[in-house]
Amino acid sequence: MAKQQKHPPVDAAVGRRRTRRGTAVVGVLPALPFAALAVVAATGTGPVVPLVVTGVAAVAGVLMISEVHTGRELGQVTGNRLTARTPTGVRTVDLGDVRSVRLLTSFSYGGVSDRVVLVRDGSGVCLGLREPTDLRRVRRALERVPPHDVQPRVSRAARAHLHMTAGGTGPHTVLVWPATVLGATGCLFAVLRLAGLVRA
Repeated sequence: MAKQQKHPPVDAAVGRRRTRRGTAVVGVLPALPFAALAVVAATGTGPVVPLVVTGVAAVAGVLMISEVHTGRELGQVTGNRLTARTPTGVRTVDLGDVRSVRLLTSFSYGGVSDRVVLVRDGSGVCLGLREPTDLRRVRRALERVPPHDVQPRVSRAARAHLHMTAGGTGPHTVLVWPATVLGATGCLFAVLRLAGLVRA
C-alpha cells in the first residue's frame, strides 16, 4: 500500500497553476521535434542531432500525459478535499464539487500498464488518482451528489473502473490502444517526412 504523506490543503489558485503547468509540459514536449526541424531548415544544419534530442523529449512528453497530473502517494483527506503531491507540486481537489471524471490508460509492451482516474473540480484543479482507497473516495463522492444538482461528467470508462456500472473497461481499452499507436506512428512519420524534405 502506498504511504500517505502529510500535506496541508492547497489553495485552488495554486492548484490551477500547477494543473496548467503540467498540461503545458505535455503539450510542448511532443511538439519539440517539429520546432527543431524549423530551426534546422532556417540554419541549414544537419537534422540528426536535434531530432534525437527533441525526439527523446517528445517521448517523455507522451509518457507523462497521465503522470504529470497524478498523485505520487495516497491522498490525504480534509473534509471534502483530497490532497496529494504531483510532479508539478501538491494539489487539492474538492470532491464536493467534482465537475468531470475520466479514465487515462497507459500501455507497455505487455499491454495495459496503468490506469489513472483524472478528477477535475469546479475550480479547474485536476488530480489523477490510482490508489484503490482514493478511487473509493471518488466513487463515494459521486454517489453523494444529490439528483437535483448538476451532475458531474463521468466517462463510461471511468464509471466502469470505479465499479459504478456493469461492463468493464474493455471497450475503452480497444479504442485507446489503436489511437495511441496511430498517434505515435503518425507523429514519427511526419517528423521523418519533414526531415527528409529538410535534407533534400
